[in-house]
Amino acid sequence: MARGTKFQTDLAKKLTDPDFAAHFLAAAIAEGDEEFLNEALAKVIKAHGATRVSADTGIARQALYKMISGEGNPSFRNVNKLLEAVGLELTIKSKKRAS
Repeated sequence: MARGTKFQTDLAKKLTDPDFAAHFLAAAIAEGDEEFLNEALAKVIKAHGATRVSADTGIARQALYKMISGEGNPSFRNVNKLLEAVGLELTIKSKKRAS
């Protein structure tokens, strides 16, 4: 077994849990790195099965792979479709102010 394979397999299994996936993506957002966020979103989509996500969203599989590739830049509408397909939703909250 290649080094890290068990970790990646375990991570993929955990990413099918909506709560875990939500925390995973929130941590990626907190990093403030757009490329890292796209990689995190790609891992969540792949964990759920790109073919199933493609069917659930109506986004062609080839377009989905391009969207979540390092060169992809999914629209807000498509991000919402992808999140919905994996049992997540985007929410906004007020920023906590330092006292």
